[in-house]
Amino acid sequence: MITNTPINRSLKSYKTIICTLCLSLLSCSQIPLLAKSSLPGENRMNGKNVEAAFEKQRLILQQHSAAIYMKRKPIGYGVIMSQDGHILTKRSELFNFDKKEKKDILKKDITVYIDQTKYNKVTLLASDTVWDLAILKVDASELKPITWSEQTNIEQGTWVVTNGSTTKRRRRLNIGIISAKSRKIEGPLPVIFGLLFTEVKDNGGLEIQKVSPKSGAEAAGILKGDIIKKLEGQKVVTKDKVLEIIRKKQPGDFATVEILRAKKNLTLKIELKARKEILGASNKPKSRSDHMSGDYSKRRDSFPMVLQHDIDHNSRQTGGPLITLEGKAIGINIARANRAESFAIPAKEAQQVYQKMLQSIPK
Repeated sequence: MITNTPINRSLKSYKTIICTLCLSLLSCSQIPLLAKSSLPGENRMNGKNVEAAFEKQRLILQQHSAAIYMKRKPIGYGVIMSQDGHILTKRSELFNFDKKEKKDILKKDITVYIDQTKYNKVTLLASDTVWDLAILKVDASELKPITWSEQTNIEQGTWVVTNGSTTKRRRRLNIGIISAKSRKIEGPLPVIFGLLFTEVKDNGGLEIQKVSPKSGAEAAGILKGDIIKKLEGQKVVTKDKVLEIIRKKQPGDFATVEILRAKKNLTLKIELKARKEILGASNKPKSRSDHMSGDYSKRRDSFPMVLQHDIDHNSRQTGGPLITLEGKAIGINIARANRAESFAIPAKEAQQVYQKMLQSIPK
């Protein structure tokens, strides 16, 4: 037990204090903390003494998750889903947007480390842009799938552990707590029509005011003045209804639109394109919090459901499992949102999306 340990009140990191107390509760060896403005490396949050208290959890991360590299650069982690090599991970870290091809292109030279084994042949099996998840496949036969927790109501303050900075041989870890209740994270749509419209009175539909150049709507022949009556077979009289339908779509999908033009009913198919393809990259200035946050994820919103935790990791450390002290995964890390918030897709939803993607893989 740690007794009579002087802790300098000027220490800025509350996690240092929390982790020190945790070591005490776990009956670890005494750590002499001197009253200094900083701590020696071996006594910091991710030092050897702290890691020793979470060795069980570290081994689970070592054996049940994958480290993903592009050449020698780490770009993320993944969750082992099957003995034969299925890895669930964050989709957007695997792709770059190709301006010439106008679509997302899989990064080259991707390799995977599971425990200390390197896999050079990595195949993309399926992806889901709504949840920002993807399934990778490596040639293996005896991997150890993660054990998922059956808990659906994770209490605030629950201790959680995830992958931190690591080497190709040994995983390190990050430690924190669940800091907010599960919730939906809104954001801009991943795809757009390329249409500006207004609601017609008396539930008359949506009248087109403008068609964006080079959009799928322009290619389909939509004109200013057309009135949208139905979208995907559903009557639409409000903008919110359009957003509800389109939010479920991915770039490259088509949407069937029934319009009224000069008293004639027409049915057209519109290709839905990525927002950045039509509107370009956002030039929205960074907020004060963004400037202080460091390396946050490019995609950090528009998730149907997330668990929020306070683990201070970076964008290259997302994609892996978020586990409890019991070693069960309660989610998959999906975004570093800012200096105080990180998001994980809850276990139930992550497994459902995985099964849905499996069904989409050609036999």
